[in-house]
Amino acid sequence: MVYCINHLCNQRYNPDDIGNCLACGTPLLINERIRLLHPLRPLEKDIDSYTDVFEVEDIEPKWGTKPRTRVMKVLRWNEPKYVELVRREVLALINLSHPGIPQAASSDYFTFTLPKEPRLELHCLVMEKMEGENLQQWLETNGKISQNVALEWMLQLLDILDHVHKIGYFHRDIKPTNIIYQPTGNLALVDFGTVRKITRTYLAKVGSSGKDSITGGGGSGYEVTAVCSIGFSAPEQMDGRALPQSDFYALGRTIVNLVTGVAMLQLPTEDRTGKLIWRDKAPQIDKPVADLIDEMIHPFPGFRPQTTEIITERIQKLPWESKVHHFLKSKVFKIGRFVAGALIIFVIGKLSAPSVANYLVVQGEKSETRNDYQSAENFFVWAIQTNPSTKQDISKYYLNKASRLMLIGNLSAAKKNYELSIKYNNQNLDAYNLLGINCQQISDNKCVEYVYKKLLQFNPNDWTVHYNLGRFYDGQGDYKLAEKEYSIAIKSSSSAMIAINNLSRLKIKTGNYNLAISLARSGLKKSNDPLIQAALYKNLGWASLEQNKISDAEKYLQKALSLDNQRIDAYCLLAKAQETLGKIDDARISIEFCLLAKSTDSDVTIWRQELLDRILEK
Repeated sequence: MVYCINHLCNQRYNPDDIGNCLACGTPLLINERIRLLHPLRPLEKDIDSYTDVFEVEDIEPKWGTKPRTRVMKVLRWNEPKYVELVRREVLALINLSHPGIPQAASSDYFTFTLPKEPRLELHCLVMEKMEGENLQQWLETNGKISQNVALEWMLQLLDILDHVHKIGYFHRDIKPTNIIYQPTGNLALVDFGTVRKITRTYLAKVGSSGKDSITGGGGSGYEVTAVCSIGFSAPEQMDGRALPQSDFYALGRTIVNLVTGVAMLQLPTEDRTGKLIWRDKAPQIDKPVADLIDEMIHPFPGFRPQTTEIITERIQKLPWESKVHHFLKSKVFKIGRFVAGALIIFVIGKLSAPSVANYLVVQGEKSETRNDYQSAENFFVWAIQTNPSTKQDISKYYLNKASRLMLIGNLSAAKKNYELSIKYNNQNLDAYNLLGINCQQISDNKCVEYVYKKLLQFNPNDWTVHYNLGRFYDGQGDYKLAEKEYSIAIKSSSSAMIAINNLSRLKIKTGNYNLAISLARSGLKKSNDPLIQAALYKNLGWASLEQNKISDAEKYLQKALSLDNQRIDAYCLLAKAQETLGKIDDARISIEFCLLAKSTDSDVTIWRQELLDRILEK
């Protein structure tokens, strides 16, 4: 049988000895060299795929010396985004050179136009056929794999990925059906149809716009967020933010599928962390190996191993770690642990526990720098076991690291490190306070409430914690809870001037102008800080403006600006007062400051809109 390339044809298979399709007349010899022997995926017209894939006979291959069986992809629809994917695959296969990757030459990509209406242009890519069965077929036939096989296959695939990544690509579709188990026992990685070039431009585009897009002429983008395989693709790839570390996630999930024999969608996940629960289905896998796999499939790419070298190095250490793991669980160890414990205490005493602990901490920090988080944790645990006071040093290390991450805007990673700082020292108040700020910035409301309530357990009378919790409720629009926390802060300390200001502001927003004025005046009597005084005078001006006491409002607002000429909210309110008093020239200056100066204050945003509405009405 020979198949017709025309996907619109109603009868695509034909006898071997004819030149044109009996049903539609399309030539059966493509590009004067290719004959389609049989399809490698179903040919139904409504199948959810943009390509047909055939095993073909290439009678005039551009590389090699004799006709050979190869594979050809045929793009069904001439849409720019799919054409771009095929071209990417062509360039990747031309540039990549590894025995585990199909070969192709530049001449193996060509177009073929159907001879009859509709005269569709079909994009074709011919490549080497990797003989064997894919790992999904292998799993169905042989059942789940052992730990030794899993590690061997991981090393083979990492060797392929190392080549792919170093040439400047990442695959984006690693899964059992795209991995071929060859008769030689070696694995091959196929289907580079979603391959992506790693460039600074691409990474900047993903980082800024949050989407991986294919851009056509004139700058219009086609989103490719759908380039994913459910159960294997990383969360960031599902959201159009694929990274090289997304390949490690897919590889880890592939190994989980192979060692458990369970479909990925049938495995549960932890509600709180989103981590996959799979170890109970793979009792043949030792804890050190399972720990590495869990790192690879971590939901956040920053917590996965960052390079193929790191993973390969970890795998090479695993046999020793597994032996240690088995020994620690053995009867011999349990019987002799008392003697061993005494010996360890003796040795540590001789070597000086603080020195050993400090050495282990340094090694842990080096592992963190290499993004080898599991080794770092092991070193830190050993350090604490050697010298419990080391906990505080480790806590400070994570606190400093989190603060650096905050400065560069990596808020999710910062949150994780603040949590690690607290894990090693749950009395670290600085870590709690900074974690609270971090959680506010990423809008993690549950985290914010947890942090401030935890801090109040340490010191129920800490006015700064009550003030910060009030600000949190204030930002959420829960004014009753905000007023309660501001009031507690004021009662707890005579230094809580800023809480008086915020409570006065809330009273204005809820229409209690007299109480707002009373609070502001009481604060002015207690505070000598010009900035706080400016804020309180602004509140007096605002409340007076709401009471239609325009002259008083103007006076208070001008006083606020004389103390702090950077108060944009005072300019916005002053503009309204000056307009009402007919001082148009003065109002124009205040309006300009209100509209053009930088401010993230939510009240300023509202007043700016009101100003624009008044201007447009005129």
